[in-house]
Amino acid sequence: MDLGAARDSEEARRLLSPASPLRRHYEELAANLAAEGGGARSIVVTAPEPGAGCTSVCLGLGAALAASGRPAAVVDCNLGRPHLHRVVGGANFVGLTSGLDGRRPLESYGREVLPGLLVVPTGPVTASPQALLEGEAVVEAVRGLEAGREMVLLDAPVVGELLGAPALLGGFDGILLVIHASRTSRKAAREATDDLIEAGANLLGVVLNGAYGAHMS
Repeated sequence: MDLGAARDSEEARRLLSPASPLRRHYEELAANLAAEGGGARSIVVTAPEPGAGCTSVCLGLGAALAASGRPAAVVDCNLGRPHLHRVVGGANFVGLTSGLDGRRPLESYGREVLPGLLVVPTGPVTASPQALLEGEAVVEAVRGLEAGREMVLLDAPVVGELLGAPALLGGFDGILLVIHASRTSRKAAREATDDLIEAGANLLGVVLNGAYGAHMS
């Protein structure tokens, strides 16, 4: 048995099930984001380091939005470390990279894991994933999802890589920074926050993950 796959499957159940004790935390996060996000519809979710839980926050928030009648999409933009397809189960044959040529809408390369929640994996990754995130094609492809979704959540690379991808850093409505309660040091959290602000990013808030849910400040 693949223990990693089993853990991913269990994580997906916890995040997507309406009966999960995590759901209320993500409902609160969705409400806070609606109140403080200034109408943001496309949000980049990043962290100071891998393992902070960006994918979990994207899925949990997306599921809460979809359950409240607000269709959402989660797009895996972490081309160097694709993870979304593993959590929700499924192949990574097509996805974000498939839609960058503009011939078909990005919606057609994803699938709904819940009514109203579309997930789009990375798709095939080239030898230079960072180059794909530097052009406007990724902005146009993801923005196209807004036609049928109230919110699009971008599961993005860590802050250090995000700073080198101007299309992700400034091409969308705002950024959520995910801090893990037990894994992220105060120094790393402070430096990541300062780096984003100095780069001119629209930092919507900081999400504390791993402390009995996810909480925005």
